[in-house]
Amino acid sequence: MSETNVSPTERIPTKERILDAAEVLFAEHGFDATSLRMITTAAGANLASANYHFHSKDELVRAVFARRIRPLNQRRMELLESCLQASGEGPLPLEEVIKAFVQPVLEMRSGPQGAAVGRLFGRSYADPLGSPGQSFFELMKEVARPFTEAFRRALPGLEQADLVWKLHFSVGVMAHTLAGADHLRIISGGRCDLSDAEGALEQIVAYISAGLRAKPARIGRN
Repeated sequence: MSETNVSPTERIPTKERILDAAEVLFAEHGFDATSLRMITTAAGANLASANYHFHSKDELVRAVFARRIRPLNQRRMELLESCLQASGEGPLPLEEVIKAFVQPVLEMRSGPQGAAVGRLFGRSYADPLGSPGQSFFELMKEVARPFTEAFRRALPGLEQADLVWKLHFSVGVMAHTLAGADHLRIISGGRCDLSDAEGALEQIVAYISAGLRAKPARIGRN
């Protein structure tokens, strides 16, 4: 077959077509409800090729996450390093640390397949004990420690337990925002949309920074 007779889809390597199809189907139907056969059919491939490239469905799930999360984490660390260098030995500006963590997610969300990736991340966060959730959180460990240290430095004097609670809630804001992007657009009548990455970043940073700075609860403590 000549190059001119090859369709654009066929020019994409089989491995990438399988990853693309898996990403969309996992986001639409969930991990359990999506079979390898559904993925290979959508990718124009066969089960043998999926087994050759990924060996198992769990490995395919991990590969889907890895190709998105690793560049995302690299961008986060670049922004965090810039923040650290600008601050020297002084205190870290809280809003800049939040931006370093959130901005790359919104940049990714506004790119190709961004909506599917956002829903995919939301699904994995909602089920941390399943295989997809475990793969997701394992990859996120790359940035967990440096960002926790950065937030501790930006919020001096905050007890460790309070910091963990606040960071847990903050990550929850991001997960819900990604998973519920369609709901946000519908209930706002289109006025609020994650495609406006700059506006969304301002809103998220303002909300999370207020929560992180809020006085910790002391109900039930002696």
